[in-house]
Amino acid sequence: MSKWLRLSLALFVVLTVGLSCKSAVEQDKTAIRALVEGDTTYFKGGTAGDSSENSMFLDDTTIGIWWRGAQTHDSTPVVEVGLLGDSAWVAWHQHNYGQLFHWVKTSDTTAVLWIKELAEKVQLNAVFKREGDQAEVNRGWKLKKISLVDGTSDSVNSVKIDSLKIHSTLREITIIDPLNTYYFTDSLVSFTPGEQLTITLYTNADDGLAFLHAFWGWLFVRIPFESQGNGVFTGTWNAQIIPGLRFAIFDFVSNGTLLEPTAAYDYKGWLFPYLIKTAD
Repeated sequence: MSKWLRLSLALFVVLTVGLSCKSAVEQDKTAIRALVEGDTTYFKGGTAGDSSENSMFLDDTTIGIWWRGAQTHDSTPVVEVGLLGDSAWVAWHQHNYGQLFHWVKTSDTTAVLWIKELAEKVQLNAVFKREGDQAEVNRGWKLKKISLVDGTSDSVNSVKIDSLKIHSTLREITIIDPLNTYYFTDSLVSFTPGEQLTITLYTNADDGLAFLHAFWGWLFVRIPFESQGNGVFTGTWNAQIIPGLRFAIFDFVSNGTLLEPTAAYDYKGWLFPYLIKTAD
């Protein structure tokens, strides 16, 4: 066999193996993206807007009532996938678009409606593991861990959440980096029904406004936090009664977002997944 023929065969083998590996990688990424796109539990609207329907405790700005209207989203979220052996890292990105409404009291009997455009970018990170064979559906990949969802206003984003602390007689949780704080989907943080929680947000804005958003059955609940000064906000919340998967959103907006008619929408939010679970 000539030297050139041997070199040609070697090059052919290298190219064939390389193309085969590249094909397998792309198939894995496609399978993981399909799992993400088909997941309506964790990968959905991100920090989807509030609704004035089925809501409680809306009168929380001292001068009026506010809510976010229905939101639209990117037609296709961005799903970045990185592979290393039988592990995969996913970063899911989406934009939310809508309007913020605020009925502002001008007297005991009159009010004026402020409407602001809002645009938010949200991100959720996740870890997948291959637990089955490549010949199986989804090539054996399974969602194992998720981070918190991090939401930020698009145009103006001066307000920040530095950390979140959740404390009760049963537990103490501190979160500093939401996108690098992961929980196994089969063992999320759990609270007992009705557990009283003291929540503290540490932020960068003394005059901001902080809220907890959650659901009680079909009722949407917003609870305002009290400012303690120096960018620290605290609130007390009793966890829901009915066991199951839940989400809470910790919202922080600039003072101007709600109290100045011409100020831009300036927002930071963390969405926290958890379980309501009876004690073992």
